[in-house]
Amino acid sequence: MAESEKKVMIVNICGIPHKVIECEDNFNVDTHFGQIDYKACEIRINKDMSQESKDEALCHEIVHGIFVHLGYNDYAQDEQLVQALGNAIYQGFNVKV
Repeated sequence: MAESEKKVMIVNICGIPHKVIECEDNFNVDTHFGQIDYKACEIRINKDMSQESKDEALCHEIVHGIFVHLGYNDYAQDEQLVQALGNAIYQGFNVKV
């Protein structure tokens, strides 16, 4: 594993384990704080953010994963819906990277 990456935890999305990895910001888009790789079952979170931002980004990526694993790919592409649900989960539950 590269020095710029650190495995943090495993989360289960619809019964499928996903590695959560804090990494350098290499998403190449200013508004991306995290990314989910459905095939590799990995979530990458920008390690250079506040803890609150990392936790919120994790919730956001989990919502993407839920939609995809349930077959709702169109919903997974709706960033406004995903962000709203991710925020609701972040505000209502204690999810930590």
